[in-house]
Amino acid sequence: MKRQASYATGPTTATEGDETLDATFDVLADPDCRAILGAAETPMTTSELADACDIALSTAYRKVERLSETPLLVEGVRFDPDGDHAAEYTRGATDATIELDADGVTLTVADSGTDPLTAAMDATGISAD
Repeated sequence: MKRQASYATGPTTATEGDETLDATFDVLADPDCRAILGAAETPMTTSELADACDIALSTAYRKVERLSETPLLVEGVRFDPDGDHAAEYTRGATDATIELDADGVTLTVADSGTDPLTAAMDATGISAD
């Protein structure tokens, strides 16, 4: 299940019992996922991420799918004037905080504050005019 791109800015919090908590820690433990997060500072397609991270395209697709289930990677659309639009991904987090207390672990991920639709339109030169 892909995480829907959030258009509201603000942190995402995951606590014990939340699938997002385990999924986020799992991808952070994976060196390929961390490489993708490092490369996704600007919007990139899966193919571009595979090239940038020097990993196989099939591996990149699997890792991007896993990352998309967390608040760490946000999916957007690269608009093409010819109608051949492509999914592109950008890092959805700028900061993460882990808190430990009597209730367990709480993970708070601060988003980048970038609306993926606006970023895609800015990157491709599309305007509403």
